[in-house]
Amino acid sequence: ASLSYSRKITQWFSFGVSAKYIVSQIWHEHASAMALDLGVIVKTSFLSPTGKRMDGLNIGMSISNYGTRMKYDGIDLTRPIDILPRENGNYSEVPGQFQSREWELPLLFRIGVSVYPFVHGNNRITFAVDAIHPNNNSESVNVGAQYELTLPSAGTFYLRSGYKALFMDESQYGFSFGGGMTLRMMHNVALKLEYAYRGIGLLGKINSYSVGVVF
Repeated sequence: ASLSYSRKITQWFSFGVSAKYIVSQIWHEHASAMALDLGVIVKTSFLSPTGKRMDGLNIGMSISNYGTRMKYDGIDLTRPIDILPRENGNYSEVPGQFQSREWELPLLFRIGVSVYPFVHGNNRITFAVDAIHPNNNSESVNVGAQYELTLPSAGTFYLRSGYKALFMDESQYGFSFGGGMTLRMMHNVALKLEYAYRGIGLLGKINSYSVGVVF
């Protein structure tokens, strides 16, 4: 369960925060934790091909899963133990308690930037890159690009490509590409269609499709 709040302070600065209650359960054992996600976005006019802030360099930063530790507990951790199984007459049903260890949530720090190297009429190209620093894996970089074409009478069309987990040790991720469209319909309703392909190492090739309605 989570509760989120975000606010646009100015035209160029926004922030958001989410409070989460996390539960993990294995048979009768369960573990729980509280965590926060924090993030900010700063919009600048730097590198803007039109001179407008909305087409300039965007900078984003976030911290995910900053919170308490988790530890499993439950009735299955209590077991009878016979400390001298080869001797007769001893009490063989001594209650024993297995001690589970605490572990940290996968804390994740991310920083990213996006730019619009080409904006002309109804055409726009977006390039984005973000760097990820987790506490339980090697650092990595994601890169992506999108071409956007807007036709006022029809809708918006997209082509996308990217590469995930650059520089990660033994990464199962890699190249991806896809596209989509948002088709305008009557009464401010739009139909959204998306497709994406990506390779995930041992899991093979993944094709994803999605259909949505925007209103």
